[in-house]
Amino acid sequence: IPVVGASGIVSGIMGAYVYLFPNAKLLVLVPFGILFPTTIKAKTFMYFWFISQIFIAIGSSNISWEAHIGGFLIGYIFVKFSKYKKDLLDLNKYMYENPELGYQEIKSVNKITKLIKKHTADAKFKKFTDIPTAFTASINNKPRRENIAICIEYDALPNVGHACGHNLISSIGLGAFFILSNYINDLDYEIKLVGCPAEEIIPLTYENGGGGGKIKLLDKGAFDNTVYSVMIHPATRNEVDPLMIAVKQIDIEYFGKAAHASGSAYVGKNALDAQILAYNNISALRQQLQSVEKVHGIITHGGESPNIIPDYTRSSWMIRAQKTKDLNRLEKKIINCFKGAAESTGCKLNIVEGNGTYENLVTDKKLKSIFMENSKKLSLDMKTNESYDQSKNGSTDFGNISKQVPSLHAFLQIVDDDGKIVNHQPEFAHATVTKRATDMIETGSVLLASTILDL
Repeated sequence: IPVVGASGIVSGIMGAYVYLFPNAKLLVLVPFGILFPTTIKAKTFMYFWFISQIFIAIGSSNISWEAHIGGFLIGYIFVKFSKYKKDLLDLNKYMYENPELGYQEIKSVNKITKLIKKHTADAKFKKFTDIPTAFTASINNKPRRENIAICIEYDALPNVGHACGHNLISSIGLGAFFILSNYINDLDYEIKLVGCPAEEIIPLTYENGGGGGKIKLLDKGAFDNTVYSVMIHPATRNEVDPLMIAVKQIDIEYFGKAAHASGSAYVGKNALDAQILAYNNISALRQQLQSVEKVHGIITHGGESPNIIPDYTRSSWMIRAQKTKDLNRLEKKIINCFKGAAESTGCKLNIVEGNGTYENLVTDKKLKSIFMENSKKLSLDMKTNESYDQSKNGSTDFGNISKQVPSLHAFLQIVDDDGKIVNHQPEFAHATVTKRATDMIETGSVLLASTILDL
């Protein structure tokens, strides 16, 4: 099937050429014992080519006719993508060179919206006054029409930039959106590009920290009337249905009492000791946690000076479990670790909630099936989650969308799965602008667009 799908892709590219230049003359080598050169109009040649492909597909019992026709259509989509490719690669590089933290992605959003206006002049925009870097752009927009949402992300991580590849997510999502703008007459749905800020959870001590952009957009009605939601994320593997796990962020504050650390330490209450005890309590608890239950944190404020007993400290934590219900149970154990540290040091505990719980991801079966079929047509080795160790997964606020709307959040590989480069490393950020990664902009755009067209 992949071989015939590839043949179909060639046919599609040729078909697109004929559509653009029907009267162009081609030099054709016809095999009559020897190669006999002749010239023929492009559209005439295409008729003969297409008929020959029909006979090939019908005459071979091990060949899928659907794969060939599907390949033909995907090949045609590749040609449509070509006119956007340079701008998308430029965007990807620009975002890599200009990373911005969550809710502060002003440059990225400006660049993205300019490209949308350039390539889809009839797109209808919607802004959100209290989420300034969020937006939607719609084509084939009519009142009360159901929509398919393509989600893009564009926030980076502190100090390591686009080490989760959100520059690629934006480029791929835009590519699919631009391709689909060529098929307005064939679309049953409105196509809505949803610009989602702040997917990354960063400490609440940062200005606009906490992530949860999609949770806020859900609350604002951005996904009302959405029947499907899709996106692609760069990764170390090709995976159609990763089991992204649930996560909750909390910041922990301890309030103690200051004193001279040498002369009158007994007068104080050490808020740093409380943080250290809490950290060690959780480290001890990890022995009894399941492989998909994870807790990790950092101390963001440890005191003012070594000769002062710290009267205030703060830490930031993320609690994860396979499913949201498991997360709620685990959270109670973690909170007890913090309470025990407060009790033993005499400090006061304050728990600062983040921007909501990220739900575990649920992949829609129909979307999964269509995406897998289109991957085959591209000869892309796409696998399901059974092929991978699911204890290595992260989390996403796209999971919250997947609990309300049939969704797909697929992985596309941009580095080898050998542990040398992984997400959230500076090396992964650098990998987003390699040829291997930028080739995935084209592949991902075509995959998303063809999947939506099949809906």
